[in-house]
Amino acid sequence: MKRKTVIVLVALGIFALAVSPASAAESKSKWPASVTVGAAPVGGTYFVWAGGFTRLLNDTMKIPGNVESTGGPVHNVQLIEGNKLDFGMVTNGPAWEGWNGQGWAKGKKYQNQRAIFPMYSSYFQMYALKKSGIKTIQDLNGKSVGVGPIGGTPATYWPLIFEAAGVKAGRIVNASSADLDSQLKDGMLDSNGNALGLPWVTITEAETTHELNVFGPTGADADKFIAKYPYFSKGVVPKGTYKANPDKDIETLSVWNFMVVPKDSPDDFVYEVVKKTFENVAILIAAHNSATEVKAENIIYSPVPLHPGAVKYYQEKGIKIPETLILK
Repeated sequence: MKRKTVIVLVALGIFALAVSPASAAESKSKWPASVTVGAAPVGGTYFVWAGGFTRLLNDTMKIPGNVESTGGPVHNVQLIEGNKLDFGMVTNGPAWEGWNGQGWAKGKKYQNQRAIFPMYSSYFQMYALKKSGIKTIQDLNGKSVGVGPIGGTPATYWPLIFEAAGVKAGRIVNASSADLDSQLKDGMLDSNGNALGLPWVTITEAETTHELNVFGPTGADADKFIAKYPYFSKGVVPKGTYKANPDKDIETLSVWNFMVVPKDSPDDFVYEVVKKTFENVAILIAAHNSATEVKAENIIYSPVPLHPGAVKYYQEKGIKIPETLILK
């Protein structure tokens, strides 16, 4: 009997070895051969970040990726809804409003999006030429202000920040950061704002030729906005980030950014992407320093439910995920 048992076990072992590779191959056959990552206009943090992410996928999973220049988070939520992207980069505000059908979503719920990992915090940053005398958002009354392309986080929320603070800009301009920066330097624009990780390369580059004032919503202006939009919080641009703040922090508003995928993305594919991302964060940091915030424990700040493949990874790591982020 013992001899027969050994023979049976050996046979089963050989069978397992024979079918395991085939099963794995069958599973991976559902994985995308290449992917498209929805970012934002060329030149912004999202576009740079997406380049690092596609490199990570190619280097660690041998999956080539294409960075799609989109209108930003709102547009990415819309594209994910229509399964036009494999990955979308979103900010908490636009993603949360899309999920709940509020704000920009105007009653329509965008619930195809599933979060997979935290990216970084966006800091609302506004700058003006120092000679203009503009130092706070209250100084923007009657001024021309650039807020990025329509559909992006800054274009969506800077006007709402102004509204909460009682600021009435004379003109709000939508265009890429590079275009708005050129307009500001040429005297066609009084101030230029964005919402992204640190540092904002547009400011650092502008400071090589111009003296700037960099600022954000503070005090009561920030409090009023957070009271209405609680998924935002107060943030600080550390001293020394720019020439404009060598020895003083800049108070402002901040909000998280997340990578999302369509809900029907293969579970094992998403699990592997999340695993490889955390194992190779250095690739992302090399692309943009804000990726130092890519930490598993920050997943709890997601504005939308997580993908099952991501849930599996975080639970294996012992991360306690809020019940609201797990769909039954």
